[in-house]
Amino acid sequence: MPAFNALAVLGLTAVMSLAGCDSIGPKVHDQRVMKVRHVQNAPLDIVTANGSIRAIQESRNDVSIEVDLYGRDAERLSFTTVHADRQGDETLRVWIDWPGGKRLDHEGAKIEVFIPDTEGVAAKTSNGTIVIMGLAGHAKIRTTNGSVQIKDHNGPMDITTTNGPIRVEDSFGDLKFDTSNGRILVSNADGLVEGDTSNGNVYVSTTDDSSGPIRVRTTNGRIELDLGYRYEGILRVGTTNGRISTEGLSGANLIESSNNRLEMQLGHSDEISAVKTTNGSVRIHGRSN
Repeated sequence: MPAFNALAVLGLTAVMSLAGCDSIGPKVHDQRVMKVRHVQNAPLDIVTANGSIRAIQESRNDVSIEVDLYGRDAERLSFTTVHADRQGDETLRVWIDWPGGKRLDHEGAKIEVFIPDTEGVAAKTSNGTIVIMGLAGHAKIRTTNGSVQIKDHNGPMDITTTNGPIRVEDSFGDLKFDTSNGRILVSNADGLVEGDTSNGNVYVSTTDDSSGPIRVRTTNGRIELDLGYRYEGILRVGTTNGRISTEGLSGANLIESSNNRLEMQLGHSDEISAVKTTNGSVRIHGRSN
């Protein structure tokens, strides 16, 4: 029997299958499905390696956890434990315990969690994407060599990845990000947007009610801002080997302007926003009321 550990498990199934071969040998899959009791507005913490994570809000009475373990040794997979345990503060922690306490090369686990609600979500993996949809609370996201997508989230977001793009849509809360070799797409931001990337374009749009600020930096990429009509503050723009253009910024007061630098004030706030790139243009568009 496959190994598992869960508090108040309502049911579990496991399916073993062999996938296609590659130059190293056949890849074995061991799929687990677990049902765990739900605690309203409790945090969720998911940890895996060499695999993707998806945490999705779903109208249901329990928590459904689907795990795809894979590797080269069916016996090792059968002794691998999938944990879904409630911590002292009712956090639901989902993680993988590999035989001998160590994951071998070419082993990994993809985790999907379908949950009614959260008040805080943490997700950490390597060599895998992370998708968070419809959840709430402080989101702490960590991955390497993978993209991050957050949609319809309610709460502050803290994202770190390498070699992967970041996409945040229709989410409410301050956003801080750090990535490399990845583009940034943030739509309908309602608070702070702050972070760095490299070798990637940056696009940020704000809601009509958002006043910002926006502080972003990239290299070898262009930056585009689409600002709602209540956005205000001192906006500092810099680029090298690029062009700065503005449109629709009615009422903006010019403070400084040159070929590669622009500073202006929108509204009455002294809050500083700053965008900077190298080898890329900057375009700023304002939406009137």
